[in-house]
Amino acid sequence: MAVRNAIMNLLRVGWIADFAIGRDLGDHFSLPRIRTKRQKSMSGIRPNQRPASLEALVESGELETIQILHPGGLELTRELAELCRVSQGKSVLDVASGTGESACYLAQSFACRMTGVDHSAFMVGEARRKARDRRLDIRFEEADAHNLPFQADTFDVVLSECTTCALDKQKALGEMARVARLGGWVGISDLYWKEHVSTEIKQRLAEIEEEDPEELAGWTGLFEAAGLEQVQAVDRSEFLARMSKEIRCQLGVAGYVKTIARILRRWGFRGLARVLESQKIFGSEYLGYAIIVGQKREA
Repeated sequence: MAVRNAIMNLLRVGWIADFAIGRDLGDHFSLPRIRTKRQKSMSGIRPNQRPASLEALVESGELETIQILHPGGLELTRELAELCRVSQGKSVLDVASGTGESACYLAQSFACRMTGVDHSAFMVGEARRKARDRRLDIRFEEADAHNLPFQADTFDVVLSECTTCALDKQKALGEMARVARLGGWVGISDLYWKEHVSTEIKQRLAEIEEEDPEELAGWTGLFEAAGLEQVQAVDRSEFLARMSKEIRCQLGVAGYVKTIARILRRWGFRGLARVLESQKIFGSEYLGYAIIVGQKREA
């Protein structure tokens, strides 16, 4: 009875957001991102020893059909690229490139010269395989977003999707700006807090998922502090609600049941409650999603 009630609870609230879905949706959603601060701080710890969270569920490696997402999928990736003036022949860096879906999409759609970096050797291997299968000339490297292995003024455009809020934001954006060429563009898509959200809710998301979004004004302020100008924030919060519905529709009841069973096996009912609490925050009116872009100042 308890298991059935837990399953019905998850089906009722839906499975939001940045995190869980099958590989068959790869054409609609961007795939795994760079490893979060949790992964770095818990290096060497077995996945089943990590506290329960949506991100840890994906990181476990046991769920082969589970992927990390970002709201808006490739539709939002294209908008981000267009706002950053990506075009044929331009050099573009994707920070937290995951399995390379966005990088491959941009290379195919814009005929740009793509490079991707991710902190996970597994993800880099998957990205290289994907580029090879699609006969795309894309360079993927294992790297830390806080210490990018490139000289200053290297890329025309530097992008990152649904990752920066899980990093040292100031340092990561500083690195992105450093490797962008003078007059080049830096852009991210990420979560943001709506105004007047309690400190308790923000702290709880940070405790469970180790994500620390900014309010929109905070994001634009960080871009300006990194030496970027013409900073623009475009609200795309509608993609959060849309993605939740699409996931529920395409994953189906069987997928939910399977996911819940694995959560219970790995973390028990307390772990399930923790994951549901995180999901509730992601699906609340407190969080939005936005694109933020800025141009590196000319000398």
